[in-house]
Amino acid sequence: MKKKSVLLIALSMMFAAVIFSSWVRTQESYRDEKGRPALCYTQKESLWKKMDYHFFLILNGTMKDSPLMQRIWGVGNHRSFDLVSASWMAMLFLIYYIRNPRHENRKELVQFGLYMTLTLLTVTAFAELIFEFRRLSPSATPDLTVRAILLSDLKEVVTWDPKVFSSSSFPGDHAMVLMFIGSFIIWRLRSWYGWAAAFGMIVFALPRLAGGGHWLSDILVGSLSFYLFFFPLFMFPPLREKMLELLDKPAGWIYKPLSFLERR
Repeated sequence: MKKKSVLLIALSMMFAAVIFSSWVRTQESYRDEKGRPALCYTQKESLWKKMDYHFFLILNGTMKDSPLMQRIWGVGNHRSFDLVSASWMAMLFLIYYIRNPRHENRKELVQFGLYMTLTLLTVTAFAELIFEFRRLSPSATPDLTVRAILLSDLKEVVTWDPKVFSSSSFPGDHAMVLMFIGSFIIWRLRSWYGWAAAFGMIVFALPRLAGGGHWLSDILVGSLSFYLFFFPLFMFPPLREKMLELLDKPAGWIYKPLSFLERR
């Protein structure tokens, strides 16, 4: 099993490297208005550039002459909407904990919840340290702003301040967190909980793409390559089992007050 795990990790890392290298070759560096190094697509057409431009314009175009879609994408780009996606994943875990369909040791479920939380905090902090690519989002790219529908211009429908502009859109940190937590739930809870987590991973990533806060490649390259490189490491049995062992006592402290959630 350990050999298979090592092979899986190696293949996943190689795939992540291939994705990232194929994208980075389409980028050229420049200095932004503050003199900071930044990236943008070269003038030469590439598959990644076509995918990014076409996907944004198609998804963004759903708002044309549709106040309903304008409101939907507007709500999805509200600054507090991240709480909705986090609540969705937390709700799935809580429902599973209460129902306990496979009659598991609930303390072990708490341990896994702590491990999942610790992993998310670690990868988020690490991503901020190693990824410092400055890259204008679609809504801040001049040749797209004249062709797109900007939520910030829809004052009559979107009366709040949507989060759609970014000068540092790479990688898609929001989507990366969704990939990690969704994959944990799919692997650990399975059944319809896994399908619901997969649904959340996709649906909650779409608003930023439609509003222009992120490119598709921010997710398919930035989020996915980071995920493919690091997620298998956290699922590697020796590391996972050692970390779960270290979290045994903290899990016990949390488990006792949660006894009222257990179905009798």
